[in-house]
Amino acid sequence: MAVLLIINADDFGYTAGVNRGIIKAMECGAVTSTSLMVNQPGTGDALAVLRRGGLKAAGVHLCLTAGRPVCDPAEVPSLVDDRGWFKEKDALLSGLLNEEEVRKEFLAQVEKVRAAGVRISHLDTHHHVHSHPVILEALLDVARHYRLPVRSLDYSMRRRIRSRGIPTPDYFCGCWFDERVSGESFRRLVAAGLQNGAGVMELMTHPGMVDEELERRSSYTWQRERELAVLCDPDTRQWLLEQGVKPGSYLDLAGHPPG
Repeated sequence: MAVLLIINADDFGYTAGVNRGIIKAMECGAVTSTSLMVNQPGTGDALAVLRRGGLKAAGVHLCLTAGRPVCDPAEVPSLVDDRGWFKEKDALLSGLLNEEEVRKEFLAQVEKVRAAGVRISHLDTHHHVHSHPVILEALLDVARHYRLPVRSLDYSMRRRIRSRGIPTPDYFCGCWFDERVSGESFRRLVAAGLQNGAGVMELMTHPGMVDEELERRSSYTWQRERELAVLCDPDTRQWLLEQGVKPGSYLDLAGHPPG
């Protein structure tokens, strides 16, 4: 069986420019999957694309470190600062987290997507916050409730996720980022996953087009356009074709038993 390769674009919904880049990367590039942020300036624009059927499905890029919660901030006090905004990552992960509050916010974010009539493919998290054990437990409860696959970051997390009966890829590459982005590094990282013997592998990406909103809110700006250029390069798609991989999304996991 050919290796199923999921090339996921994180941050769909972050800004309208990021959305345009992700859509381009899926329509004419190598990206095969995306995950949606539900509490960002571009969320409405992204949901409109999904409702029109521009994309078949999207994961939910569950967020606890940017913007405001979907829940009333008073209901999730361990997650927010004095303004009612999510804490920054370091402050969040070094503080005392309430698992029930995390679960409540994750459920609210998933329900916002479901209420829009969008098919959900999987769950992952912004800034990989489910590396924290409290957040991971809440995430797994939500994933089991909705019967959704989850992104695993490493071998130990993969075992934990699968012990709960939740599908997850056999291999994850999250280091194609920032100065590491090039066509050569893309090929090298995918080749490493193929040599690993995985049946299903995921490569995380962050393509986008720079707009004013992105420049105001993020330090990762022009780098997204560099990712987009590599992902839309015909040589990238040709190389993947030559490797014999099967491009797919988390919706395809059911047909691939754990590697």
